[in-house]
Amino acid sequence: MSQGPSTRQLLADTALRMFAERGIDAVSLRELTAAAGQRNKTAAQYHFGSREQLVRELFEQHTGQVNQRRWELLGALGEGAETRELTDALIRPLAEKAAQPEGYYLRFLAQVSTPPWIHTLASADPAVTSSVRAVLAALADRLAHLPLPILRTRLSLSMMLAVRALAGFEHAGPADGTRSALFTVNIIDATIGMLTAPVSEAADALLAELPGTTPEPDWPWPFLIGAASGE
Repeated sequence: MSQGPSTRQLLADTALRMFAERGIDAVSLRELTAAAGQRNKTAAQYHFGSREQLVRELFEQHTGQVNQRRWELLGALGEGAETRELTDALIRPLAEKAAQPEGYYLRFLAQVSTPPWIHTLASADPAVTSSVRAVLAALADRLAHLPLPILRTRLSLSMMLAVRALAGFEHAGPADGTRSALFTVNIIDATIGMLTAPVSEAADALLAELPGTTPEPDWPWPFLIGAASGE
């Protein structure tokens, strides 16, 4: 059995594709090893130890790339960025990843960022989500006028819905440049609308009925990244 990095990366690339296409729970390490063309039936277990560790490493590798791109966008904005600029920096790196030919990351991310697999990411390297934490912290500051339960829900939904929409876009295959750009801008516009929408009278009334001791749900994205006011 080859122990070189090429074998490990081949297994990782095959896993990303299979997890994206079939779901994480539907793919065993033994099946992954066979699909990667490895004759040793324990190759995936040898390189990664467990499916949970493989999922963490895939998340760290690809999210790290998105994280670097997002920091580039944030660096160009400087301090005092507005809600639209922050939302663009939040979503655009994911959209660029989804537009890559033969991409699988967004479909993988859509699965791993919801229970039960999101709990596997609790021990992932926090450095790879540093840009998301920074953006959501800045957005939380801009939206500090919102009641905390509303803010937490909207911050989490902004990521959940964007990731799932981009996963579907990725699954559909390459689009021309204009359609891809329009899809990205449309998601950004819709996200801004959701984040900045006024709180309705119905929501205000329900908030007033909530007991002060009622625990809030562990929304997936704040659970993973500890988003500022959503902690």
